[in-house]
Amino acid sequence: MASTLRSFGEFVSVSGQQFSFLDPDRVPDKQINRHFSWIAVATRENQVRHLRAGSANEAIHALVKENLRNVSGLDDNVKNNLLLGLSIEDPNSYLVQENATRISRIIKNAVVSTFNESTKPSEAITLPSPYQLIADFLTIPEHPGSRAYALLTMRTVLFQKYQAMPNTVLKHGYDEFTVQDLETSYTSVLTSMQDRYRSKGQDKLDDLKPKSNTRLRDRVSGILRHYLAMTGVMYLRFKSLPDHEGGPAETVFLLSERSNLHDLDIPFEFTRPAYLKAPTEFGEIVNGLWGVPLPIRGADTIFRGGLNFASRGGLVCALHGGAGSGKTALALGLGASLSGFGIKTLFLTAEEDEADLRSRSASLLPSQIRSLPFVPNDSEEWLKIRKFELVYSTEESKLSALSSEFERIAVALKDQNHVNIDAPFAVPLPCSTIVVLDGLHDIATQALFEPHKTDAKKVTNEFHRFIEICRKLRALVILTTGTDWRADTSLDYLVDVAIRLSHQTESDIGSKPHRYLTLSKARHQLCSPGTHGLQIAGDKGVRFTPQMNYQLDRLSIWNSRLPYKKVFKKVMQLACRQEDLRLVSVGSGATTARGLKFYPNEKAGVELYQGSIIFLNGEGSGGKAGLALKIATAPSYNREKSEGPLSTSEKVLVVSFLYPDEYYRNIMDTLRVVRNREYPELPDGFEPRMEVMHLYPGHLKPDTLYSKIEWTLRASLLSGDPFTTIIIDGIHNVFLQFPEIEKQTLFWPQLFSLLRTRNLTSIITHTLLSVRMSARDSSERFGTRSDTYRSVDDSRSDPLKHALVLKTDFRIEVDPIELKGAQPEILTPYTFRVETHSAIGQPMPDPQKNPLYWSREQLVFFSQAQKALL
Repeated sequence: MASTLRSFGEFVSVSGQQFSFLDPDRVPDKQINRHFSWIAVATRENQVRHLRAGSANEAIHALVKENLRNVSGLDDNVKNNLLLGLSIEDPNSYLVQENATRISRIIKNAVVSTFNESTKPSEAITLPSPYQLIADFLTIPEHPGSRAYALLTMRTVLFQKYQAMPNTVLKHGYDEFTVQDLETSYTSVLTSMQDRYRSKGQDKLDDLKPKSNTRLRDRVSGILRHYLAMTGVMYLRFKSLPDHEGGPAETVFLLSERSNLHDLDIPFEFTRPAYLKAPTEFGEIVNGLWGVPLPIRGADTIFRGGLNFASRGGLVCALHGGAGSGKTALALGLGASLSGFGIKTLFLTAEEDEADLRSRSASLLPSQIRSLPFVPNDSEEWLKIRKFELVYSTEESKLSALSSEFERIAVALKDQNHVNIDAPFAVPLPCSTIVVLDGLHDIATQALFEPHKTDAKKVTNEFHRFIEICRKLRALVILTTGTDWRADTSLDYLVDVAIRLSHQTESDIGSKPHRYLTLSKARHQLCSPGTHGLQIAGDKGVRFTPQMNYQLDRLSIWNSRLPYKKVFKKVMQLACRQEDLRLVSVGSGATTARGLKFYPNEKAGVELYQGSIIFLNGEGSGGKAGLALKIATAPSYNREKSEGPLSTSEKVLVVSFLYPDEYYRNIMDTLRVVRNREYPELPDGFEPRMEVMHLYPGHLKPDTLYSKIEWTLRASLLSGDPFTTIIIDGIHNVFLQFPEIEKQTLFWPQLFSLLRTRNLTSIITHTLLSVRMSARDSSERFGTRSDTYRSVDDSRSDPLKHALVLKTDFRIEVDPIELKGAQPEILTPYTFRVETHSAIGQPMPDPQKNPLYWSREQLVFFSQAQKALL
C-alpha cells in the first residue's frame, strides 16, 4: 500500500510551492519501479514469479535486476531499507529497473485511464484505488482464479482498518454488521448514481475515515465504498486542501508521503467511472464480503463473487454424478485451492486408496499457484484422509451410525471456528474446514432398502437428521453421490447447494468428450444456475467455463464504449505510386523496400479511430489478413498532440479460423520493412507485438471460445501489457468447419458486446467465396466480355453479415481488380480495389474520383493517380 501511494507522487511535478500533475505517459518507469525494488529481498523468485519476472517478448522487463539477485552482496544500509519495504531514493541507481515492468505498467495504464476522465484537472484529479492496483498486481495473469487470494487479503485489510466485520459464526473482537446495514449503505450509492436534477448521476461520495468514535453505519459505508473501488466500480477523486494553494496535485503529493490511504488529513471523494451504467448487484457484494471466494477460474462468475454460508454457519453441498464424472476430483480440487486460506480438508472415503487421493490432489492446482508461499507444499498439511467404516449395532441403522459419527466430528471442530483477526496473517472466513463424504449413496441406499428392519418414515427422519448434523459442523460439507438412486432427488431439497456433474461423449469425428457442471440450487446467495463447462485435466488444474450469458451479465453494468476520435490511424491515407510497387521485393529471404516513398492520400482513405469495430469484407483471397494486420500495427496519432505518432507500440491478438501462427509471422516481417518507409518519423523502440490464437476445426463450443478470448484479454491487462487490437480472421470458415459456433446465431453479437466494453480496436475479416470466370464463360452466361468473379457464397452467413454491418463503425470492401501499370511492362495481377462503404464521423471517400488499391503481395496501398499523390 505504501509503495503504491508513493508511486502516485511520481505523477506530480514540484517546483517550489508550485504543484502540477504530469502527463502520465511521460513519467519514466524507473521512478515507479524504485518504490517496489524491496520485493527482490522480501520474496523468492520461484514463489512469486508473477511479481518479479518480465514477459518472454521483453515488452515487460523483470522488476528484479541481476544486481539485486545477490542480496548478500548489497550494502547493509540498502539491504535493511529494502527489508523494511522502503524505496530506493535515487531512481537512477544501478539497482532500479529503468525499463517497463509489470507493476509500473499496471499503475501507469490505470492512471492514464482515470486521469483522462478528469474533466478539469485544476479542480479535481481522478485516480484508481490503490486497493484495485494491489489486487491486480497480486493476481497471476494466466490464472484468473488466483484473484480470490488477492481480494480476500484486501477485504481483510478493510475489516481491520474499520474495526468491523460481517456477522458470521466466527468469534472475533470487532463490531458486527448485518446484510441490512450493508443494504442501507448500498442505497446511498445507488442514489448518488441516479439522474436527479442537474447531477446526471454524478454525485460524489465522501470517504468515511475509520475513526475510533465513528458510528457503525458510517464504517459500513466506508467498507462498501472502498470495496467497490477495489473492484473498479468507483474511482478516487482528489480536490484542493483547505489553506493549501497547490491545488489537487498537491493533495495527491501529500498522500504519496503517507503509508496509509486512510490517513485522516488527506480527504478525497468517490466518483463513478464514465462508462459505468450501474453498480455491482447487491447480492454479489454480499457474496464478496460474507462468502468464501473460490480460487478456481470461472468460479467468480458461477457463484457471483463467493460461496456464501448460512447465518447459523455451515454449508451442505450435494455433488451428484455418474462414474468418471469427476466428483472426487472436484471435491479434492476445492480443498486444494482453499488450502491457501488455511482451510483444512477431512476426506472420508470407503473405497479410495489414500496414496491415490494424495497423488491426484497434487495435480489439481496450477503449478504457479502451488508455488505461492502461503499454499501448502505437502498435502499432509491440509488434507486428512480417513477410510470410512461404520461400526453399528443390529438395532442401529447405517444412517443413524453415520449421524453419530458426524456429531463426534462436530465436537472436534467446535474450537476451530475462532480467529484472532489482529494476529499476523489472520484471515477471517466463515469456515475453517471442508468435510467430504465420498459415496453417500452407498451408505444411504442400503438403509433406504432395508424395509424389513425399519419403516420408511423413520429412515426419512434419519436422513433429515443427518443433514442437520452436517450443518452443525459449521464447515463446508460435500456429499458426493451417484445418480438414479432412491433419494437422489429428495437430497437436493435438503442441502444448501446442489450440483450435478455429467460426462458427455461425442461420436462425431473432430469432437472430444466434454465435462459439464449443472448448478441447480444455491440457497443462501445470488448465483448463476444452469450448465457450465468443467475441466480437470492439464496443468491448469480444476477450472470452470461459465455460460457466455452469465459472463455478459456481469459486464452489463458497463456501457458500451464509443470510438475515441482524438486518437486515430492514418494508414489508409498513405499510398505509394503504382509504378513504385516493384521497389518492394518479397521473397523467401528478407523483404526489401529501397527507394519506396509514400505520399498523403486523404481523399481516398479515412481516419480509423481508436476503439472502433472494423469489418473487412470482399471476394476471393484478397490478403485481408495482411490488411487487418497492417491497420492493427500502424502507429496511432493524437489529435491534441502534434509531435508525431504515439510512442506506444501496438499489441495485437489474432483469433484465426484459418491460418497457423507462422502465416501471420511472415506477414509481420514484411510489414515491418514497409512500415519504416511509410513512417520515417517513428520513435525508437516502436515494435508491434502479436499473439495468435489458432482455432482448429471441430466441435469448439461457443462458451469455450468466448471464455478463451475474454481470459486472454484479461490476462494481458493484468500483465501490464494490454492488447490494443483484436483481429478475428476468417469468420466465413465458421460455416464450413465449426458447426457448434454456427448453431449459436447470437454468438457474434454477444462477442461484439464484450469487445465494446474494452478500450480495444476490433477488426473482423470475412470472405465471400467466389470463382473466377473467363471472358468466354462470362459472355455466355452474363453478357459481359471480360474475366469476372461470381459469388458461390450460400445464405448461411447472411445473419452474421447483417449483424456485422449493424455493429461495426467502419465497413471496408476489398474486391479483386486487374490493373495495368503506368508503364506497359508493369502488371499488378494481385491487386484489389478498396472501398469504404461506411465510416463514422467523417465524409465518405468517392471511389470513382479517388480510387484506392491494395497490393496483396507487397502489403501496401497504392494509387494510379500520380498527380493526386504529388
